[in-house]
Amino acid sequence: MAALALRGAPLATAFASTANGTLRCINVVNFIRLVESRFATDMLQPVREQMALVRAHALPATWLLQFDALVDGPFVGFLKQHMADNHEVGFWFEMNQKICAAAGIPWRGRPDYEWDPDPTVAFTIGYTPAERIRLADAAMEAFHSIWGHHPRSVASWNLDALVVQHLADRYSVDAFAVCRDQIATDGFTIWGAPIAGYYPSKTNAWSPALNAANQVDAPVFRMLGQDPVYYYTKQWRLPDGTQLEQPDTLEPVWVSGQSTAFVDAFLAMLARGPSLNFAYAQLGQENTFPWGRQSQAYPMQMAALAKLRDGGSVHVETMESSGRRFQQAFRQTPAQAQVQLVDPFGNTDPVQRSIWYQSRFYRANLHLRGNIPFFRDITVYSDRFAQPFLHEPTREKNVEQKMLAVVDGYHWSKHPGSTDDDAAGGYLLINGEPLVLAGMPVITEAGQSMVVTMAVGNGRTLTVHFGERMITCELGPADGATLEISFRWDPAKAALKDLGPGSATYRWQAFDYRVALRKGRVARTPTGWKVAAERASIVMELAQHD
Repeated sequence: MAALALRGAPLATAFASTANGTLRCINVVNFIRLVESRFATDMLQPVREQMALVRAHALPATWLLQFDALVDGPFVGFLKQHMADNHEVGFWFEMNQKICAAAGIPWRGRPDYEWDPDPTVAFTIGYTPAERIRLADAAMEAFHSIWGHHPRSVASWNLDALVVQHLADRYSVDAFAVCRDQIATDGFTIWGAPIAGYYPSKTNAWSPALNAANQVDAPVFRMLGQDPVYYYTKQWRLPDGTQLEQPDTLEPVWVSGQSTAFVDAFLAMLARGPSLNFAYAQLGQENTFPWGRQSQAYPMQMAALAKLRDGGSVHVETMESSGRRFQQAFRQTPAQAQVQLVDPFGNTDPVQRSIWYQSRFYRANLHLRGNIPFFRDITVYSDRFAQPFLHEPTREKNVEQKMLAVVDGYHWSKHPGSTDDDAAGGYLLINGEPLVLAGMPVITEAGQSMVVTMAVGNGRTLTVHFGERMITCELGPADGATLEISFRWDPAKAALKDLGPGSATYRWQAFDYRVALRKGRVARTPTGWKVAAERASIVMELAQHD
């Protein structure tokens, strides 16, 4: 059945309620390397221009120094001279020749590279646990000798749980930041981590801790402001049909980050959209991108952020401040959401919208392609699931770090990223036919839960209740119509292991996990499995009982 494009509606009418007291934080984070080994560029100019802009708007900013920029070059002197009182300096934790020398570890990068972005060289997962601690201690000692204190903020594209716990426990780091989900960028894939902020597990920096005893008590934030609508299929395009072959994030160097429509829609979602307990975004750019690539969008974004700050709807602050605020507000990872009911690129054929829910037990994405809603992503977490390369260093050139998927709309599709009928997903059916929306969804927040109410024609309403531990789908009125969820994918790619009378068991990297059906009848299909409602209701428990 063809999907009909639902026309846009003002956000005020689309959202039934927005939680009072939601913690909404935005950080401007610019990180600084001393050298770019791959090409010649002026490494100081981006920092100088960024400083002028954030100071012109009186914005707080976090400056993260890689070890080489910490101990050599003009950056420390520049920051000490120009940082405002509402700025902070922290540490960007990627390896380079200088930090390896300080830690007494042989440099494994290419001989003519002082900094090598290869994941076996640049990230902690490329080193033994003992080497990681030596590298962390060398960094903290050098930082303290220069700044008189240890950094309160530490970030990297890739961190491991051993280092995160060590830095939090020994050096009282208040906040960490890591890369957003990505596919094979710079030699590594991350998929399935929480959408905004979380207390990580002591065994997995990409997973929220389920139990307080296994929790690192300093939050991890996701960087780069990733588009919640198109990124998870990597099939984004502008209304004129132009396909974007770049990540659609807030980064000023990308087409999306240069689009005022994209930036305004993302900031509006963050400031006013349903977010449950927590919303977060990071703006800024690394200095390895020449200023010419940033000069169009960076000023536009800082002006938009200053306007948002002046409206008082978000905390625009340093990363350290957001980390402390998070710790004061939450004892464990809170429920959070991203709801984007505006197509970020203005597409209308079809318009696409997305609703993300996150608790410490799972994340889920209800995606709307035109008037067809389906579950594009459901990922669960377990304290027993250790991250890859936790105890052994990777020697792989293409590193995969995926969490425990119940449905993975990108990787499990017959053609990864497909938006066609063969795309992987959990498809909603009424009497065996695709469920079709008859209007805009209404979002209601209630504590740790979010409820999505959708008119689906013939006087019926579908309610999807995202609770902290489970998802409930109910069709009303109960007039005899049959509600089903059909999980479809390429069986050769999915992690489904077995089906029982009331459960579906999966296996990924020799680790078993399950979905327990509290309501619903389970059946295998040629391309996955399906669950039919009992008394018009389906209840899927996603919390893993560790």
